Amino acid sequence: MPYDPRKDPWQGVSVSPVSLGRSGAPVSPSDTEDLPRYARLLVFVPAGATASVRLLPIANEDDAPLTLPLPAGQASVLPFLVRRVFSTGTTAGLTIHTID
Repeated sequence: MPYDPRKDPWQGVSVSPVSLGRSGAPVSPSDTEDLPRYARLLVFVPAGATASVRLLPIANEDDAPLTLPLPAGQASVLPFLVRRVFSTGTTAGLTIHTID
């Protein structure tokens, strides 16, 4: 069934870093490739796991990534617009999605 604008109470609302996402996609971390579209990230961490994600915010230089610790057993929306998620420095087994 295609998108129906009559069912969308948020149609026409400006998209911002804190607004609801309108689409999403899984992320495969890569040390060399940027995301197809810059986006916010939703990261799921398994219960009991110590985890971190290494990312490149959109305005940072290529050599200035951040490594963020993540709470175990939770889903976190990260407070950055991101252009790359690195495989090196990101805990294996995380479920990562874009929020557009």
